[in-house]
Amino acid sequence: MRESSLTRSILKALQRRGGFWFKVHGHPGQRRGIPDIIGCYKGRFIGLELKVPDRRDKVTELQKQVLGEISQAGGIGQVVTSKEEALRVLDEVDSE
Repeated sequence: MRESSLTRSILKALQRRGGFWFKVHGHPGQRRGIPDIIGCYKGRFIGLELKVPDRRDKVTELQKQVLGEISQAGGIGQVVTSKEEALRVLDEVDSE
């Protein structure tokens, strides 16, 4: 599966669950390392870095740092490789 197909699949699944979601398109002047999908679900800020399953270990140090900063600020910053993993993030918020 290509990352673009994965992105579309995950965005559709997240939008069906509710909340506010958007795909980040990198451009000059934007902070580097920002997760691929940003959203707010039940008051929680969520940043999801998408990787196709066979490239899960290809998260850059900068991406790891940004996901850590999101988590330290009280949000959720995670790497996901499927819509099921992305929806589990929302399940965790639902169970809080």
